[in-house]
Amino acid sequence: MEPHIPAFFLAALAAGLSSGIQIGRKLRRSERRENEGSVRIGPSNVSGRGAFAGKEIAKGDVIERCPVLELDEKDVGGELMNYVFYGENETRRLVAMGNGMLFNHSSTPNVGYYLEDTPLGPELVLYALRCISEGEEMFYNYGDEWWSSRQAPTS
Repeated sequence: MEPHIPAFFLAALAAGLSSGIQIGRKLRRSERRENEGSVRIGPSNVSGRGAFAGKEIAKGDVIERCPVLELDEKDVGGELMNYVFYGENETRRLVAMGNGMLFNHSSTPNVGYYLEDTPLGPELVLYALRCISEGEEMFYNYGDEWWSSRQAPTS
């Protein structure tokens, strides 16, 4: 049986990509230059793919601004559940565009994030919690709720 991708999800994905293109055009050239080459995706020693610093990143620097799609949790399932953020309430999920969904977890993260509303829609803003060396893998903390939602029920 082939997996079925709901049409509304594909439409939302297309809208998100369109928003990302518009946001990219609106970024100041200097801001784009500062963030250029900040993230490289490669094999992680922790799990699958990981996000690595493409250059040295100073504490507090914005690493990436990721447009997000907000979906109802019932519309997100399977493997995608491992790549979403919690939204405004327990039934909403955020799908980050760009490299934002490829950062692995650490209980001692070097990256923080927050959600920012912009004229084109919400963005997940990733920033350095400390200086990050070129080539170093970048991590954020997924939070207790993420881990507890994936624990097997006890009998």
